[in-house]
Amino acid sequence: MTINTLQINDLTIEYFRFGDPAGKPFVIIPGVAVRSVMESADFINVQYRALAEEYDIYVIDRRKDMPAGYSVYDMADDTVRAMDMLYLKNAVVYGVSQGGMIGQTIAVKRPDLVQKLILCSTSSHIPQDAVKIINKWIEFAENKNLRALMLSFAENIYTKAYCEKYRDAFIMFERLITDEDLQRFLIMVKGCDGFDVRDSLESIDAPVLVLGGRDDKIFPPENAEEIAELTKGELYIYENAAHGVYDENADVIARIKEFAERT
Repeated sequence: MTINTLQINDLTIEYFRFGDPAGKPFVIIPGVAVRSVMESADFINVQYRALAEEYDIYVIDRRKDMPAGYSVYDMADDTVRAMDMLYLKNAVVYGVSQGGMIGQTIAVKRPDLVQKLILCSTSSHIPQDAVKIINKWIEFAENKNLRALMLSFAENIYTKAYCEKYRDAFIMFERLITDEDLQRFLIMVKGCDGFDVRDSLESIDAPVLVLGGRDDKIFPPENAEEIAELTKGELYIYENAAHGVYDENADVIARIKEFAERT
């Protein structure tokens, strides 16, 4: 998978693209990761193959060299700049976790870019559940306690069964983490502080689909319910599912596809 680079004055953003170049634009905005999502390009290509036959899919990363104090609102502004440079309008926009926060912000600020909005495992603000978990991640990252960070990340994102199955892989992953990765991760999670778009969500005209997991420790289902209510969107909560329902449940892709294709 080829990783492409956009250079916009002092802004550098990486993205990758797959699917049908003549298809409808479909933009994926990923959530927080300890390493750049660009490292997972081949996996994502396979994961979203059900959409690749009909959509021109773009996965847009956060900017490189993120400054201190880089907020979710800043991330949204930079994603908008990337979409403008790529001439992406009236796209299906799919945001996961922090990517969903970015997606909501874009839909409010630049409705011309968003034909449909799909949100998974996200919130319109930062609830106390998330604050506690984020603060623990910040502590581990600042102390360079990589094993504790990876295990806490896994345990709060995925179900117990998934964590047990891939525990060794999460532990091995710590060997790949660099100081640069940690600084990037810290800026991303700290960027959630103060995020709140509840007062603006009623202005979103695009059809909205909100997905969540009943057992999400970071953004419990009431956060998904709140977004659906404020946007008059559709809501589906997966039972026995955690924050990482987008990775653990293949039905998520099928549900996204059905909603995106609906006229």
